[in-house]
Amino acid sequence: MNLSFGQNFEGKWILNKNGDTYLVPKINLFEFENGKLISSDIEKIIFSHNYNIIENEIFVENNYFGSFKFINENRFTLFKKDEKDEKRKLELDFVRLEKTETELTQTEIEKLTFEDTNYNLKIAFNVELQKPEILQIFKGKATKKMLLKKVDETYFIQNFEDGELDSIIPIRKVNSECIEIYGFSREEPYSLTIKRI
Repeated sequence: MNLSFGQNFEGKWILNKNGDTYLVPKINLFEFENGKLISSDIEKIIFSHNYNIIENEIFVENNYFGSFKFINENRFTLFKKDEKDEKRKLELDFVRLEKTETELTQTEIEKLTFEDTNYNLKIAFNVELQKPEILQIFKGKATKKMLLKKVDETYFIQNFEDGELDSIIPIRKVNSECIEIYGFSREEPYSLTIKRI
């Protein structure tokens, strides 16, 4: 067993969806803790199994789970075969969750709006973000909203499309001037800082 890698797994991780990868459930959190691998969808536990590491391979309940490669101490890629299509190989990125740096309360954060015009990205909580003309065309069935969620010491942006939770993005830092999000990109610096408007 490679202890340096084994020790690096301890903690909570979010599975980052890559390309055309279809995930069920859409939200996947994993916790590696004292030889246990606990999977959840942010609301409920999906499974809890024993795991071990042999060189660069993960075994869950003594069954091969996949091989891995660390990108840095807070990110690794898992390589495994698609259970539905043996010819297809999956590359799944896992990002370690961090404690969100903030002095603001949840209510204070929810009152802030952030925008990055380069990426056409707006972050605002508890309001309709879809363009009015799109809502009118689809008779209100194309809603787009963001909610703020806290799990342990990490805040997340929950993205809802048409009333269903579509994705979550962890927040590294938020203050009255900017918000830094991470865990959504496969390219360095793996994060984005967006200014308040």
